[in-house]
This record gives sequence, structure tokens and C-alpha cells, in this order.
Amino acid sequence: MQKKINDVFPISTSSTLTDPGTHSENLKNDESYSIIIDDSLDIGKFINTSIPIDDFTKCALLEKHWVPPPGYIYPFSIHIRQGKEIKRNVLPVHLQNNHWLVLSDCMKGLFCKYCVLFASNTSNNVTLQTLVKKPLKIFSKLTGKDSDLKRHCNNKYHKFAVESGNNFLAAYHNPQKVIINQINTQRSIQVSENRKRLVPIIETIIFCGRQNLALRGHRDDGFLDDDARPSNEGNFRELLMFRIRAGDKTLEKHIKTTSSRSTFISKTTQNDLIDCIGEEIQSKIIHNVRKAGMFAIIFDETTDISHIEQLSLILRYVLDDKVHEDFITFVDAYKSIRPEDVSNPYEVKLSGKALGHVVLDIITKLGLDLDKCVGIGTNGAAVMVSESCGAVSEIQKKCCNAVRCPCFNHALNNSLAQASTIPSIRNAIGTLKAIIAFFNTSSKKHKLLIDTIGHKLIGLCQTRWVELHDGVIQFKKILPQLVIVLAEITLWKESSMTTSKAKSFVLSICDTDFIFALTCLSYVLERTLPLSKILQSSTIDLKNASEIVQCTITVLQSNRTNCISEFAKLYSEVQQLASGLDIDLKIPRINKKQTHRENYNSQSIDEYYCISMFIPLLDSIIEDLKRRFTLPSMEAYDLSLFIPTTFLQQKMYCTSEYQDRVSNVSKRFSSIEPNILHGKTILGELEIWCQKWKIIAEEGIEKCPDNAIEAFSSCNAKVFPNIKSFLQILSTMPVGVVSAERSFSTLRRMKTWLRSRMGETRLTGLCLLHVHREVNVNELIQSVIERFANKKQRRLDFVL
Repeated sequence: MQKKINDVFPISTSSTLTDPGTHSENLKNDESYSIIIDDSLDIGKFINTSIPIDDFTKCALLEKHWVPPPGYIYPFSIHIRQGKEIKRNVLPVHLQNNHWLVLSDCMKGLFCKYCVLFASNTSNNVTLQTLVKKPLKIFSKLTGKDSDLKRHCNNKYHKFAVESGNNFLAAYHNPQKVIINQINTQRSIQVSENRKRLVPIIETIIFCGRQNLALRGHRDDGFLDDDARPSNEGNFRELLMFRIRAGDKTLEKHIKTTSSRSTFISKTTQNDLIDCIGEEIQSKIIHNVRKAGMFAIIFDETTDISHIEQLSLILRYVLDDKVHEDFITFVDAYKSIRPEDVSNPYEVKLSGKALGHVVLDIITKLGLDLDKCVGIGTNGAAVMVSESCGAVSEIQKKCCNAVRCPCFNHALNNSLAQASTIPSIRNAIGTLKAIIAFFNTSSKKHKLLIDTIGHKLIGLCQTRWVELHDGVIQFKKILPQLVIVLAEITLWKESSMTTSKAKSFVLSICDTDFIFALTCLSYVLERTLPLSKILQSSTIDLKNASEIVQCTITVLQSNRTNCISEFAKLYSEVQQLASGLDIDLKIPRINKKQTHRENYNSQSIDEYYCISMFIPLLDSIIEDLKRRFTLPSMEAYDLSLFIPTTFLQQKMYCTSEYQDRVSNVSKRFSSIEPNILHGKTILGELEIWCQKWKIIAEEGIEKCPDNAIEAFSSCNAKVFPNIKSFLQILSTMPVGVVSAERSFSTLRRMKTWLRSRMGETRLTGLCLLHVHREVNVNELIQSVIERFANKKQRRLDFVL
């Protein structure tokens, strides 16, 4: 059991009753010691909570409670003595001399750990307060005969609580010595057998969740009988019967010998077990996040098949030199709105403020420290990014160190949408969508398309950004064959509407404006496709993303500068297309008084379309890219200055401007890790860091890191603790919301028309099982059984 507590609550300080000074020395000499503080067992977090504390957590709070780490600044109180202010501090000796005394960092005061957990709420009809329900924050009388600690130690309720705590630990670590177990020796054997009964049921649920199989069927209640099955009983029950036929004697014995109300295969038990499995996966992820020290949140919302507004939450963190973006939960956004955010009960609105509060409530429920949040990733919707009432602004009020990280892919997609402001481009995109829909609505037309071209048309999806690029580029390549297919459809005699549509599409495609618009749009999308693909990665950092965005903008600007020569190449492609389609290129009629369309005074076809279409397209996209990818978000608040290739290429490491910018970065993020990030020591570390990579670059010993995660992996935390932390912040900041978009794909696979009544708890548990395949849930089955048994009283005993 002790090993399990260490796995769940790994803390960097020991709770054994030794001298804190000696303890600090031992930690400093320990090579594996980490400065990062895990305050998950701060007893102040368990005060006045409505959630009952389970035995596992009680044991951890008594034996491995939070202890101030080396260098910790102890709280103090100020008192007036003879007109002078005197400070009275909590000292390590106070904690050493009183084994029951613990310090709470979150409440900045002292508690009695035994009284908090085991004392009753009242003593002699007096409500217990100081050291029990409220922290002791006045430190003037901590020693002496009449000290606050001495008086508390002499109270009867304190002595009773200490005795109860010692009895609890003895029973917890040695359950075989508990009287009830000694009286009934058969009970431990029965509990072990009952736990074995649940194992095949849990394994079957895990299998269904991993493979995204619906558990329930048309009728899945009643006794499990392999002989009489009048209807489909669902995958879960069928798999259980398959296991029995395959020779699972434990499951067969359980089904045959237990009562009908204790089979633990009902839909209610399924929900409980799925919930427990999901909580185990969540706890493992939260443990990794706390171990990482810093995290960023990514969230987005969508409407599912049941018309429920689902909010998806993703946590991004760096652990073991790898970037992780882990899905945490789905929540019903409207049901999670706080009552104070509902101004009109007859018209509930999901405002930015309400959405921000929903996210904060989830983070708080998970037990994460809001001060360790360094980034917030969202899309560019107004409800998210509004400075006055957006969700990000509301979250930043509590997460003071978090910076907004806009989604680069959304910004790119919105910039490309500016192409639709040009009438010819907008009309061409509309024609493309109509033709794709035309072939997708009929199996006969679709078969003719496959027989002629060999593959179907790629849809212009607005969320799968790469498909938008591929769809337009593919359409241009198969344009001649597509005209042939449409021409054949015009000869059909079955449907006049289908033939008339096909005829109109042929006329639209064979129009000069359409061919030029498709060619110009393909030209731009071919140059933004690499950017769109690389931004799909969940492990990319802001430094790499910013460089690729800048390269894309530079290429488009170069094409704009050389627009005449570039359009000459496009014009030759257009001529080849026109020759294949057997059409004559011509410009629209020009009238000096025309004001409702392009009316450029040019007699040359290439010059006209270069001025009216190609140049405006490039200008609109370039300007919008510059506006959306602003300098602060691109430079990640100068955090990229710590990456070796950045300061080596620009040769800026020896300038005063570079040091000033680094100092500003230190001030901006110093509150995240106050025990590590010191502005006074950062410049000294920086000189050694820059000199190290300068020598390596000159001698060519190894490749200099060119991104945040590589620099983070190469940075020694003992030598460069400040730089290591800044590189971790940069690696943790999200680049986009692709992980949230992928969770929506999981949602659509999981919650289909046939499973549209699935509840939120069941949905989240199954999605966690389906997404996090890297978590070996089979190793957590015993923990799942313990969690399942402790939720409420069960008909069978699963714990001693």
C-alpha cells in the first residue's frame, strides 16, 4: 500500500518527523531532487470541503503531507510591542517539536493533521475552529507553557483524534489484524473471490471502449442466458457469453451462483465501472501534469448529435522531454453554467464569461494549480478572444501567468477565406462545392465518376484544413476528365433536372473567369499547404510554427513582387487547360461607366486577369496573414531568445538589447516558479548558456537545437534552472486546437444516432478509453475495483 501512495502522491519532500534543516541538506545532496513542488497533499486543500476524504487520502495526509521545501519562505504575523512592529515567524523547530503540527502553503497557516481528519465538529457544544477548521495565523504564542500549541495539545478532543489516527493507520496498513477480519477469517477470502468476479466484467468493458463498440443492445436487462436469446442483447452481454463459452470459469461461476441483483452487468453498473475507469485514466494524466509542473489548457466547443453543446478540454504539458496534449473530458456547457452567469432563465446564453467560468470550474475540480497554467489555446471566435467579455480574459483573471495562444491553423484558414472577397474566386468556390455535392447525391453519378477518373472528389471541409487545399488542387488536375463526365450526364434521358444541372456545370467550368480563378487559387493553396500540414502536429512549438509562418509570408511577398513573371507561368497553365477543354480565352466586356464588376482598361487577357484577380488575391491574403499573426504571438513573448539557433544566427547574445529583452521575459514569467525563476541570476546563466553553444557551433561538436523541445532536452536543470524553466514554458504553450478538433472526431464516432442518449459521464469515460491507448488500463483494474467499491455500499464486499 505504501508503494501505491508513492505512485499517486509523489512529493519532493518527506513527511517523516526529522529536522527540516537536515532534511533540506539531504535533498540538496540528492541527485534526483527536483525543485518543483507538488502541493497536492497540502492539508489546507481538504478543509471545509463537501467531498468526503477516502481512507487512501487520509493515510497519505498523515504520512506524506506537504512539508516546506528548502528555501521556502515561512509565513509570519506582525505584532505591535511598545509601539514597534515585530515579526513572528513559523520556524522548522515548531514542526519538529510537535509531530501533529503541519503547515498549509495555500492557507499560510498551521493545522493539526489529526484533528482535521478525526476530530468532531464540536467539543462541549463549542464549534472547533483554530488548528481544526481554520488555520492558526497568529504566531506570537507558539512556545511556552501557555502557548497556543501547548493548550491545543492538552485538549481532550486532540488526544482522542491522535489516538483515532494511530488506530486508523494500524488498521490501514495491517487489515488482517482488524477485529472484524480476525473474527471472520473467511471474509478476506470472500473479498478476494468477489474481486476476481469483477475482473472479466471490467476487461470486457475496457475492450468495448478501446474498440469503440456499443455496449448495450435492444434489450440488455435480466439474467445472462446463452440458450434463450430472442433479441440482440448487445456487444457487452454477447462478449460475456463468448468468454464463458471460451472457458472463463470465474465468470461462469459468478453468473451461475450469484443472485440476479448482484451480477454487476446491468447498465447502471456499466456506468459506474466506466466512470471509475475514466477517473483512473484522468488521475494518471493529472499525476503526469503535476509532475511536469507547468501546463496549458486547450478548449473548444461543438454541438453533438443530440444537439448538446459539448466543451472539450485538453491539457498540454512537457514530460520526459516530450510534448503531450491529452484529452481530459467532455462537459455539457449549458448544464455547467454557474447560476450567477444566467441573467435570464428563459434565455440561457453561453457567453464568454460563462464559458470561462466553466473551464475554471473543471480545472479546479481536477485539483490543478491555476498559477502553473502558462497558456490558453482557443480559436479566434469573439466569444473566446474578446478582451472585454471573452472566455480567455475571464480565465486570465484567475490564471495570472497564462497567455493567450491563438490557433495558427484557424488564423491561416480565416486568412485563406479572404480569397472569397474577390467575386471571381467566390463564384469559383461556390461552383466547386456545388459540383462535389452533385456527385455525392447519387450513386449512379458517383459510379460514373469513379469509372472515369478512378477516385471520388475531395470535399472542401471547413474544419479539416488540409482537405480544403487538397480538394482545390485535385479539382484542377482532373478538370478535363470532369468535363467529360458531366458531358456524358447531359446525354442522360432519365432526369431533365440532372441533365440541366450537368449542362450548367459544364458552362460554368468552361468559363474563362472560372479557369483563371481555379488556377490562381490553386497557386496560393500549393504554397500554404506545407504550413497547414505541419500545423496539424500536436507537438510543434511556437518557435517552429512562427518560423514556418514567416517563411510562408515571405514566399507570398516575393511572389507579389514578381507578380508579372509568376502570372506568366500561370497564364501558360491556363492556356493548356483551355486547349484541353477546347475553349477560347477572352476578357469580359469593358465599359468606362461600369462600377459593379472589375473594369480594368486592358486589352490583354493575361494583363487583365493579373490585375483583376491574381494581385488582389495575393494582397488580401498577405495582409490578413500579417494582421492575424501578430508580433507578440509569433515571438512567444521573447521566450525564443533562449533557443541557441536564435541568438547564434542573429549574433545578439552579447548586446545590451538582448539582455534587456531577457530581463523583461524574466519579469513576465517569474511568478510561475518563484523558487526557481530569479531575475538576478538569469543573466549569469545566460552568459554561460550562450558561450556554451557558441563554442559548440564553432567546433561543430554537435547540432545546435533549433526548437524549444530540443533545447529543453539539452539544458541541464542543475546548471541552468532558469533557462530550463523558460524553455519548458515555451514548449508548453499551444500552437493550435487540433487536439480539440480530433476529440470532436472521437465524439462523432462515439456518439452516433444509435447512441444519441448517452450520458456525459459514460461519454467521457468511453472517450478516455478510446483516445488514451497509451495508458495500460489492465494494470489499473484493482484500483478500478477499489474506486468502484468506495463509491457506495455494494451487495458484495470488494474491500476489507
